[in-house]
Amino acid sequence: MKINDVIRTRRQALGLTQEALAERLGVSGPAVNKWEKSLNYPDITLLPTLARVLGVDLNTLLSFQEDMDRGEIGRFCARLQQTAEAEGCAAAVRLAEEKLREFPRNDHLAFSAAGMLEGILAMYPEDGGAERERWRAEIAALYERAAGSEDHQVREWAVFTLAARCVGGGELERAEALLGRLSDTHREKQLLTASLRERQGRAGEAWVLLEQTLFDRAAGILSVLSQMAGLALKEGDRRRARALADRTGRFPAMIAVSVLCAAVLCNQAVTSMMGEQVLGGAYQDREELAMDIENSGILIAGLIPWSIACSIPLAMLGADASALPYALLLWLIPLCYLFTKKRYYSAE
Repeated sequence: MKINDVIRTRRQALGLTQEALAERLGVSGPAVNKWEKSLNYPDITLLPTLARVLGVDLNTLLSFQEDMDRGEIGRFCARLQQTAEAEGCAAAVRLAEEKLREFPRNDHLAFSAAGMLEGILAMYPEDGGAERERWRAEIAALYERAAGSEDHQVREWAVFTLAARCVGGGELERAEALLGRLSDTHREKQLLTASLRERQGRAGEAWVLLEQTLFDRAAGILSVLSQMAGLALKEGDRRRARALADRTGRFPAMIAVSVLCAAVLCNQAVTSMMGEQVLGGAYQDREELAMDIENSGILIAGLIPWSIACSIPLAMLGADASALPYALLLWLIPLCYLFTKKRYYSAE
């Protein structure tokens, strides 16, 4: 709330007219009227007295706020979108500029406002005319500012965004340098690096990166499912393990049980038996059960480095676990089956 709004709302809450407030402050009624219309501001020497008369402190009167938290930034970005819809891009840009002047050191606000304004310009490509180039330059400057932030998370977001813009715009050398600034734990770094390698004409390297990403993400899905099933098994609660089948489908549940059993028991045959024991009751069709075990436990055991089904073939080939991402059939078959299998029966 701006100072003119504070003066007006507090005066009205106290039941004072503009003339009555002016009399207490020793100024004219028109002066108060100009304050409330934001045509003029109170003299600095009047501020302590004005705050006391209105029953607020100086921070409230001057609308001073230390900083915006993430929730407030999110709400402000929603307001930018609403402003663009109602009044156009220029109004949204002005609003963002005002807020950034109010909080000049908030890098999270700078990054979020840049992203929202970039989205707004994309949504309204005909709005703004010649001003659009200036707005784009301001957005780029905000990303650059955020890329130097002391906040690690904001810096990572901004550096990744700048790198993606450089890949898309053909600035491949700068994209390479920016990717080098990203931590290896950044979730999307490998995918963006693959896009860069493709643009550089290094398709073979792009394929390797994409394969690694696919394997890592598939392994992540399986890890979550195995933990869910493992929790049920540790509690000795088969009904809960079968409830997993209700929520995720029978085959994802079988994958979870197979990963857990292959990792713990290191044996392909026992893994298959445990899959049938734990989840067999969820199947009405025994042929479907057999297919699910074949496409989960039988194959997945070959991807667990310490499992007999994996360690012996690797030893015979003179290879180590780094060869597993290239065992395409062992993980592609479960993945393809996962996404293409028809669920003939609902889990009971």
